[in-house]
Amino acid sequence: MSSTDLIADLRVPPEFAKYDEQTDTEIIVRLEQWKQRTCETLEALRDHLQSGKAADAQTQAEVLYTVSAFDGEGSWVDDPSRNVAREILSSAFAEPSVDILERILRDFVKPFFATNPHPNINPETGRKLARPAGGPLGHLDYLEGQEWKLHPELYNVLAWCLRHSESRAVERLWHLFLPPMMTCLDDYQAAYKLQGVRLVAIMLDRAPADLWRRTGVDALLNGSLKTCLSFLHNPETPELIRVSVSAYILLVTTTTTLGSAARFEQLCSLLGDSIIGNIWVYASREIDTLQASLDALPEILEVLDVGSTRYLKALVPQLVFPVIPTPENDTTVAYKLASVRALSTVIRVCRSRIYKWRGTILEAVLKCWVNLVDQKSTDAEITTLRAELQSVCVTLGSACCSVVPDFRAQRLLSLDAALFAPILSPLLVEGASV
Repeated sequence: MSSTDLIADLRVPPEFAKYDEQTDTEIIVRLEQWKQRTCETLEALRDHLQSGKAADAQTQAEVLYTVSAFDGEGSWVDDPSRNVAREILSSAFAEPSVDILERILRDFVKPFFATNPHPNINPETGRKLARPAGGPLGHLDYLEGQEWKLHPELYNVLAWCLRHSESRAVERLWHLFLPPMMTCLDDYQAAYKLQGVRLVAIMLDRAPADLWRRTGVDALLNGSLKTCLSFLHNPETPELIRVSVSAYILLVTTTTTLGSAARFEQLCSLLGDSIIGNIWVYASREIDTLQASLDALPEILEVLDVGSTRYLKALVPQLVFPVIPTPENDTTVAYKLASVRALSTVIRVCRSRIYKWRGTILEAVLKCWVNLVDQKSTDAEITTLRAELQSVCVTLGSACCSVVPDFRAQRLLSLDAALFAPILSPLLVEGASV
């Protein structure tokens, strides 16, 4: 078979875009049969590329578009096909030229998004438009049709191209990378938003810092990432929160200067408005969503640093509640771990004001400790939780130099040394040393 025929056989069927929703048995069987043939087809393409003469630039671009579709996750990808695809990409196309990347994006990616141009992006320059195209209701046209959703391989292709683009290449191809990335990011479906955020994270790592500001995309991206944190009731929500917070922080630290008012205000908006004022209020019954916000919290606190103290009244009660053993508290060990780890970070970055909360924190930690000891479990997660509770006490002792006499730790030890010594001894040592 010729390379053209092999490439045609490797085109991802559009039905894979909604594979999880498929109920037609005939379609499912056909897709699975195609999937089983892809590894053999990729091997044939690999052998053809190794034995044949060098292909022209356009053919190389077409091969790369086709093969990179299998370099990642997807319902059309299995481990054998992924391995062969990566072998082809690493051996024949380890360092693609900017010209080849441009051909992939211009000739094979851009046409699928052409019918749905992003209303806030100039598709020719990649700059933010002064006013939305199509007027106030232009976004409705942007959401119609959406031919690009019939090509589920596009995310893998875009991600591969970004990973193989240096800073100068990203700047040159900005107008080809940005529109599809923003189209995914601002889609109404959480699954595509998640793809968009992941592309943003790669692009933030590759693009020159000043390029975001020069094109006016920094403010646009800021709003889009915050919107991602309002999608609270979808299966993708927990992962969307984790990656959106990381991408938002990377955007802020990339486009603002250390110690500036702009950086402080944007980080406060993330913590105060998006996490505390939105997720913790409107997703209070979504345990996985709440846990995702707790997993992301230490990263926010580290960057905001002492500025986090303004939110102590919201942070401490939210973080100590899950670890207090009560009949109505049925949180998982993983959720408790996320809370305790975030609490340690709060104590460390807010040490100048945490003294006022020392009683609330230690009460919750000791109640949780006693409950864990009573359980006598040797489970790995429980063991980790015990270690994290001890870490909280060490951090608290370091932050509050007068913590030992205030809590009469010696009296607690005299009541039951076997019970409290493992957790209070580190606190006593830490407290005595400061």
